[in-house]
Amino acid sequence: MLGLFLPARYRLPVLAALLVLLVAGVGCGLNSGAFEQNNREALRLAREAAAAR
Repeated sequence: MLGLFLPARYRLPVLAALLVLLVAGVGCGLNSGAFEQNNREALRLAREAAAAR
């Protein structure tokens, strides 16, 4: 997809920047506990659904 919009000399720096943003986003999510909160919420909902049966 990048090849349609960017010249070849810009593809590698753009991919590197996207990788840095991805790693930073995952790092911030892990640091803030966002993934654990989502997992806890899913486990709570599963327990409530199992208890309702």
